[in-house]
Amino acid sequence: MNKITLLLFSFLALTINAQTVLFSDDFEGEAVDATTYTNWVAFDQDGDTEFFEVADITGSTVEASPLVGLVADSDSWESGNPNSPMTPNNYLITANPIDLTGATDGLLEFTFGTYQNNGTFLEDQLAVYISTSNDPTVIETETAIYDATVGSATPADNGGANSAVDISLDISAFEGQNVYIAFRHYNTFDHNSVLLDNVVVSSLVLSVEEFSAPRIKHTFNNDTKVLTLDSNVMLSELAIYNILGQESLKVGINNTDADINLSNLEAGIYIAKIIGNNNASKTIKLVVK
Repeated sequence: MNKITLLLFSFLALTINAQTVLFSDDFEGEAVDATTYTNWVAFDQDGDTEFFEVADITGSTVEASPLVGLVADSDSWESGNPNSPMTPNNYLITANPIDLTGATDGLLEFTFGTYQNNGTFLEDQLAVYISTSNDPTVIETETAIYDATVGSATPADNGGANSAVDISLDISAFEGQNVYIAFRHYNTFDHNSVLLDNVVVSSLVLSVEEFSAPRIKHTFNNDTKVLTLDSNVMLSELAIYNILGQESLKVGINNTDADINLSNLEAGIYIAKIIGNNNASKTIKLVVK
């Protein structure tokens, strides 16, 4: 598995045309069961000695979901844990601030899921904050940009395949600031878990030559590893870059639609740059399992 750790660029950012990745972490560089992280600080605000910890979902039913390998896991119930059931008030906050002073159209993307796979015990609640503070007592008084139960985000009723979902949040209101990301698992008792993965903060600037969003569609099937493109403009090329900015694949298209096999890519997060015949382009994020 391609292990990706912190990518926090203040002066040297990954820029692929209009896409700048400011921060990225998929937890693959961490140790299983750890509660200390390279890029995050975990807080136990309810005092039960339980934190967001690193878990390995490999071999579990939820491996069929968008979750990959190692994840951050906070529980309200855990088999064999003497503290279970629990009433968590657990935070996972970036260890360092993320510089949004030059950002435009900022996005926060992450995968949100649970170990549950039969549509029950889905009231674990996640709040996401963007703050200039890294103090949980301060963050708790602020307004979350996202606040939802697992069950309201995904039904988790298909044997694990839909036990997680990719979330994308507009953080453009925080541009011009140095901010922390805070994930909070709270307001639940005796349900199951909150699992987090594939956290990316990016800045997307669309030029007048770029595709408007409705003009191109894409789907990626992680089972067949086929990326399907469908556009009303002629496409000339697809270039795929890993999170370090290195080109991993380039394919000629010369059509308005295409099915592209990505089975040669290692597991990880990629940026795909789709180029039209008029040199217009669009960038998308891919999570390959």
